[in-house]
This record gives sequence, C-alpha cells and structure tokens, in this order.
Amino acid sequence: MSAPKRMIVTGVSSGIGWAIAAEALRLGWHVEGIGRNAPALLTAHPRGSFTSCDLSDRTAVNDLTLTTEQSYELTVLVNNAGTLGPVKPAKKVSWAEIDHCITLNTSSAMLLSAKFLREVAGEKQLYFTGSGAAEFAIEGWSAYCASKAAVHMYASVLAKEHPELRIHAFRPGKVHTPMQAEIRATTAEDFPGVGHFVEEFESGNLVLPETVAASLLHVIERKDEIPVIFSTSNYTV
Repeated sequence: MSAPKRMIVTGVSSGIGWAIAAEALRLGWHVEGIGRNAPALLTAHPRGSFTSCDLSDRTAVNDLTLTTEQSYELTVLVNNAGTLGPVKPAKKVSWAEIDHCITLNTSSAMLLSAKFLREVAGEKQLYFTGSGAAEFAIEGWSAYCASKAAVHMYASVLAKEHPELRIHAFRPGKVHTPMQAEIRATTAEDFPGVGHFVEEFESGNLVLPETVAASLLHVIERKDEIPVIFSTSNYTV
C-alpha cells in the first residue's frame, strides 16, 4: 500500500480554502488546516486536522511546526489565506491598512513557504492563491493588487530557485466567496468598478469554489509541465 498524501491549506474556514480541503478529503488526502477559525469539515474528519494560528502574526507563523513523524507520498502546501484589504483611493489608505494586507497576503505566505521548504521532507509541491489583480490595475485596490503581484513574483522566484519542485500561483477568477460579497458592498466612490462585480454576480457568472478546487487538485495530479502562474479555468476536470 502506498503512503498517504498530505495537504496543508491556509484560510480553510470558507470559500476557496474550504473547497480545496473538501475536495482533497474526498480524494483521500490527509488535510491540515491553518488559520483562525476551525471548520467542522476538518475537525470532525478522521483525515482532517486544524492548527489555530493568526497568520498576520509573525511570531505565530514562526512558531508553527510543519514536520511530522508520518511518512507521506507527497506533501502540498496551499497558501490561500488572504484579505481584500482597504478598498479606497490609494491616497486615503493608512499605514496600518497597508501593513495588514501585505502581511497577510504576502509576507505570511513567504514565511510559511520558507518553513515548508526547509522543514518538510520528501516529495512536495507549493501553491499560492494568486489573482488577476496581480496583473491588472484596479482603482481602489492598491494594497491588494500590490500584494498579489508580489505573490506572483515570489512564486516565480521560488520556481527558479527550486526547479526540481512544482511551485505555482493560480488565478481562480471571480469566485463566489465572502470576499466577493465584501467587494459588492463597497461604494462607487471608493471603488469605481463595483458595478461590474455586481453585474457579474447577478448574471450568475461567478465561478464556484468547488470548481476551482477540482481544477487545482487536477493540476496537482498532472505530470506534464504547468506554467508557474496559471489560471484554474485552463485546467478544468
């Protein structure tokens, strides 16, 4: 019998992270969630576990232990936790708002990934939830766009440093998550493009988190070459 597969996912309480954890469990993986809120999906499942951690706290992230005595065929880390951050013109954004967004979306993922590369033995893959906002400037989203652009570049650098590993950032598109509801609740004064997001929602054009999760697991299992930055819509099951 082959060794089990292990997946570590941040931001598993809802949305994309929850869907990735659910799909991985369905496929037989051992799934470990990291974040603030423990979902019953993991705590009630025999192959699930959860570690409470404020991922915006450097000390808390440093104190995480990723090593395990169990042997796994493959270990995958999905850096999914994130925040939309301040939605307002850049000139109105405070230091604290910028710091929290960059810390959670970028610095935390970088620190956790470095720990993963150092501490986890055996075959492994590393993923980041990226965004189209990393490559397309959106008025009112200065901190979010900057943080995701940094994530994309960080993944690209790691892929250069570790050509033997699968390291990727994926663009999930506009996904039906709590973050999308947060976007739709903003004002046109702070976010001139809010009307487009409302229209996409009302037209039923948002992607389901389950679709993103299925595509990601499909990519993980693939053996052919995948671009470092890819859209999950290009790898549907």
